[in-house]
Amino acid sequence: MNEVKKRKKQKLHMERFLCIVFLLCSGILSAQTYKVGDLYVAPDGSKGIVYYVFPGGTGGWIVALKDASTGCGWGVAEDVQALPNRNSTYVQNLLADTAGYANTLAMRNHPYNNTYYAAAKVNFTNGWVLPSPGQLSVLFGQLPFITTAIINAGGTELATNDYYWSSAEYSATNAWRIYFGTGSFNNGTKSINARVRAVRSFSMTPATNNTEYTYSWSTGDSISDIIVSPSQTTTYTVVVSTPGGYSDTAQQTIVVYATNNTDTSAFSCDSYEWNGQVYTESGEYTISTLGEGGCENVSTLHLTIEKTPQVTIQSPTETTCGGEDVALHAVVSNSVIVGPSQVPNVAVGDILCTDGSVVKFSAWPAQNKTAKGIIFYVDNTGEHGWAVNLHDQASAIQWCFSGVDVIPLNNLDGATAYMDLDGYQNTQIIRAAGNDSMFPAAYIVDFDNGWYLPALGQLRLMFAYVSVLNSSLGIVGGTQFPMNTDFYYWSSTESSYATAWRISNKGFITGYSKDNLNYTPNAVRSVCSF
Repeated sequence: MNEVKKRKKQKLHMERFLCIVFLLCSGILSAQTYKVGDLYVAPDGSKGIVYYVFPGGTGGWIVALKDASTGCGWGVAEDVQALPNRNSTYVQNLLADTAGYANTLAMRNHPYNNTYYAAAKVNFTNGWVLPSPGQLSVLFGQLPFITTAIINAGGTELATNDYYWSSAEYSATNAWRIYFGTGSFNNGTKSINARVRAVRSFSMTPATNNTEYTYSWSTGDSISDIIVSPSQTTTYTVVVSTPGGYSDTAQQTIVVYATNNTDTSAFSCDSYEWNGQVYTESGEYTISTLGEGGCENVSTLHLTIEKTPQVTIQSPTETTCGGEDVALHAVVSNSVIVGPSQVPNVAVGDILCTDGSVVKFSAWPAQNKTAKGIIFYVDNTGEHGWAVNLHDQASAIQWCFSGVDVIPLNNLDGATAYMDLDGYQNTQIIRAAGNDSMFPAAYIVDFDNGWYLPALGQLRLMFAYVSVLNSSLGIVGGTQFPMNTDFYYWSSTESSYATAWRISNKGFITGYSKDNLNYTPNAVRSVCSF
């Protein structure tokens, strides 16, 4: 970054900081944090329920209390050039799409967009968007935790017998949607009807209560001066209103040039060479270069250095008589330096270690730590949740030897099965009903050490974060979930005397014959509570 740009950016941040300090001292500004299930009031007065908080705790996503449409088309049978055609058979690229704002903007800017279509049903001016597949998939996975909150806030629960549009395009004629009875992805013809439930991002950054004017930005901010960091060319809108209700609107388009920012984690002994520079201390190092439009490309190294121990032995004597004890003491003359400091909050994708500690993705490998599992859910305490095993316990296994109804388990239909979250109790009940020959899937998990067959609700939430989990599994030497071959995983949720629920790597949830080993393999991946 050149010095002029650097100083302008520093000045902008300092002005923002001084503004916040002034407001804090004036009692106008008050910080607020949110967790999943909390009610959030947007700057325009609309309300939603928090259903996802970013790992860093800076903000997250909220869902509207009611459907924006109970049935509308996605759009005309024409390719939206600004959107990629996500036409893969497998859904990993769908789950990675969390750009609901950019997708909705592209749809609304399409020449044939009109009020009949999904992107026009949301209050985009005030930050509400048609959710991307990743945002919509996480929303479905969180239904067991937010449905009651939606109803208590005066909203309506999402329809578990219908489809909801996402903002992702499949082709010129089809777009992606999710069936909220099972959470399965489906590409439907753009002209058919599906529901719309808006979502929006929110920030933990507090807003001002300005008594002279009210500010309503398309980002959701409600103060006069904001800082944005767009990853792509974006048009920002602000509506400024007087106490009497008179208002004016302004727009500003920020053109974004491509940048190439990379993060590298490394672990080395004594020293590490990176981009021609030798580093001997742990820390976080960056190298900046200028790219197109004078934009800064930043490469960051998260480095952990361990010093080679320099050992000497101390003893009270160098001679002794045969058979007498001599105390030997190993002394290390240099200290071990650990890696960069870790963010204390626990988040999805973090690494659960065998000693019960949690290590961030960016801080792995960590000294004297052994990975146990990857976290896929954290409850509102911020300290407890669920983690998935590093490996499959079986790649092809029966749920039970034959069609046996486990009487203490409820037989759940598709509308209620995804609400089942108690895999531990399910596994305990199944194991008590027979032995390893009768119920192989429940017996192959290491139940004595806390591992169990996940319930369908747990399995569905885990699937929503599969892209994040696979990244973490890759760095700790775990087995990544297969995303390019057909694969199913058993849950501990029973469908009937003859069938149990399973989920595929495509997001399909089906009840399947418990004793069937044919066709698509049914695997087992255990989870644990922490």
